[in-house]
Amino acid sequence: MNASDDHYIIKKTDNLIEACYYIKKNGHDPLWRDHSSLNTSLPFLLTQLFVVLFVDRILLLILKYLRQPPIVAHILCGVLLGPTMLSRTSFSRKYIFPHKTILVLETFANLALTYYMFLVGLEMEFTLIMHAGSQVVSIAAAGIIFPLLFGFGLYFMAVTKSEHFDGRGSMFWAIALTATNFPDLTKILADLKLLRTNIGKIAMCSAIISDIFTWFLLIMAISIFNGQKFNAVLSTGIFILISIFALRPTVAWLIDRTSKGEIISDTHVWFIMAGILLCGLATDACGSHSIVGAFMFGAILPHDDTVRTKILERLHDVVTGLLMPLFFLVCGIRSDLRYMFEHTPWEMVLIVVVMSWVAKIASVFFISLHYKMSTMDSLVLGLLMNTKGVLALIVLNTGRNIKVLSSFSSPIVFGLVKL
Repeated sequence: MNASDDHYIIKKTDNLIEACYYIKKNGHDPLWRDHSSLNTSLPFLLTQLFVVLFVDRILLLILKYLRQPPIVAHILCGVLLGPTMLSRTSFSRKYIFPHKTILVLETFANLALTYYMFLVGLEMEFTLIMHAGSQVVSIAAAGIIFPLLFGFGLYFMAVTKSEHFDGRGSMFWAIALTATNFPDLTKILADLKLLRTNIGKIAMCSAIISDIFTWFLLIMAISIFNGQKFNAVLSTGIFILISIFALRPTVAWLIDRTSKGEIISDTHVWFIMAGILLCGLATDACGSHSIVGAFMFGAILPHDDTVRTKILERLHDVVTGLLMPLFFLVCGIRSDLRYMFEHTPWEMVLIVVVMSWVAKIASVFFISLHYKMSTMDSLVLGLLMNTKGVLALIVLNTGRNIKVLSSFSSPIVFGLVKL
């Protein structure tokens, strides 16, 4: 269906919306312009940032008393501001989230995601993997293999009847179910005072292994479905090896030679922030995602408390508190849960949600019982390993970007992640 809406020519189908923006000009440029300054991108971006931060903070205050992790408030904020609720109104489409501003919004959201993944790499304790025993490896493997198989099966069961069915989307459903979001898991463990317990250590080690494998699968999927086959995998692998064996000792040497004792200056922080963008650009040129390079740069930095504390002081609050809500907003704009419930039988939604929820919990539960853990500890470990967050959303958004997930299939999994 074609329609004209203010300054847009809009083509709507069941799967997408194409909006062509145009401006009427009378050929002269008077001193006092006849169009509103609100028609430019920056005022819209500031308005969107204000709205998302305001709603996000309100939800954080409410859900804090319900003992919910911050990720729940962030995702719920995106859903409420997206086409499921607010963006469906004509006022919102005209004054808050017009089509012409989405590209700018997505650009800032991806920049936020790049810096966020650097922080994730910086906070990961890879030394834990070196001391991981057979129990941790088995739990991680069970939490990867069975959800992966469940993801493939559920996709073909739920989406096959859609006229927009694309079998390649099953890969992204499956990868999303293998993820265990390490940053949110550590926050949950800290809140529950389980961080230093045996369950906490097993959960963190298994989550690191699970997330590394999820990254590997995502890189493979991007390279294959983008038509680059294994060139992107090979070049990204070379970049990772260079980062570990060449860039890591070089950065450590430079910090050691230029720092005064144990003091890390602001200059170090600014060069590190530039290095994040450079590594992101490198992996993007390799055919992978820029967040892979940012993650690797955070992972190879010296993990002593001085360096980590200084960087976190400068970046953490700005990235997680100011920029990352834009990423969750983009996720919400891309996901119309109302559309999902209108075009999908509720029985199918319930089956997909329950089976996806059970897949990882059950697999971790039974493998934990095999290693003589108590029933309660096995169940708790299964619930912890089922933690979902930003990594799963990255997988789903990547599937949407390369057009193997449609508006029919993606919102169902987005609902899964929210639950």
